[in-house]
Amino acid sequence: MTATVLNNSSLTEPFTVETGVKQGCIIAPTLLSVFIAAILHLINKELPHGIPIWYRTDGRLFNLNRFKAKTKIRTTTVVELQYADDNAIAAHSAEDLQGILNSFAKAYRALGLTVNIKKTQVLHQPPPNQPSTPPIINVDNTALEYVHHFPYLGCFLSSKADIDSEVNHRLSWASGAYARLRKRVFEDRDLRVDTKLLVYKAAVLPTLLYGAESWTTYSRHLRALEQHHQRTLRKILRIKWVDRRTNISVPEEARIPSITTLIMQHQLRWTGHLLRMADIRLPKQMLYSQLERGPRAPGGQKKRFKDKLKTNLKKFQITSRDWERIALNRNCWRAAVQEGAAHHEKELRRVAETKRQLRKERQKQAPARPQPTTTFPCPHCTKICGSRIGLYAHLRTHK
Repeated sequence: MTATVLNNSSLTEPFTVETGVKQGCIIAPTLLSVFIAAILHLINKELPHGIPIWYRTDGRLFNLNRFKAKTKIRTTTVVELQYADDNAIAAHSAEDLQGILNSFAKAYRALGLTVNIKKTQVLHQPPPNQPSTPPIINVDNTALEYVHHFPYLGCFLSSKADIDSEVNHRLSWASGAYARLRKRVFEDRDLRVDTKLLVYKAAVLPTLLYGAESWTTYSRHLRALEQHHQRTLRKILRIKWVDRRTNISVPEEARIPSITTLIMQHQLRWTGHLLRMADIRLPKQMLYSQLERGPRAPGGQKKRFKDKLKTNLKKFQITSRDWERIALNRNCWRAAVQEGAAHHEKELRRVAETKRQLRKERQKQAPARPQPTTTFPCPHCTKICGSRIGLYAHLRTHK
């Protein structure tokens, strides 16, 4: 079980900083990070276990046998994650989480600070296919709020450990970004279409794909994102449904790749950045790590970021044996990713056009629908009508 406490500016009695002009009560993010690092140094021996991981950065990422060399494996423990004025505490069990939080609260009280209960929440991510029991975590005899979703650094974390809620929020915020610019930019006939597309690429697409570098996507996520992408481009290009334009021709006219290609490109570029980090950096350790305890269940399992990365490399025609060597050179890696993105986009359009042609051929070869042979003769004359309503209209002539 993994439980996480997320603190957002959770110190209610901050330092008083002498600025030379007046006294303020604001802790800068850098000062807060230094302060929390000092707290961790003071209470390091009192902290319970966080989340222990094994990592090895000298072997190939997709080599499953590299963790068998016990003498080359390094061990570290993930206890807290800091970013600006946010601090996340992680643990495998509710007991360890309670112990870590007690240690932090004790250190804060010793320095004249307290934890803001209202801004501290608990998020529990249980193993797949197992019932979730909300943990009860207390600070100063006050239970913390338990949530299923939590906004953190612009992204939404879920208790199900998936990106369903994240994709829904991305779609909502991207629609809002488009709506705010709709009358002033996208519906302004005095602006060129190229200018509108540049604004879309600069304002709407980054909102839609924020944080996509770390996503583990399924086909349902890509389909929802691609639908929004197509719908927005058709509005900008003033393409209506009666024009009967294919989904292939719209990105070609806009000269913008598909969402699938963009996400894969972002993930590969970010992975190259992780690879060039120093071995002491936590993001690189997490990429090359696995949990020290908690094996994966047999049978069908959820995708990992590593599984998605291997698929992306294959689709971009980058071999899994050489990608780490290429990624060490930033310029070579960027060129390889751009070339792979162009190839993947071309392949997507070729496959889509092939499916379209096959579908049209099946429609042509389908047997024609038989015409109805039922006739409706007139009882007063020899006329034969082809439909019942036609007979009713003809009977009026005999009145």
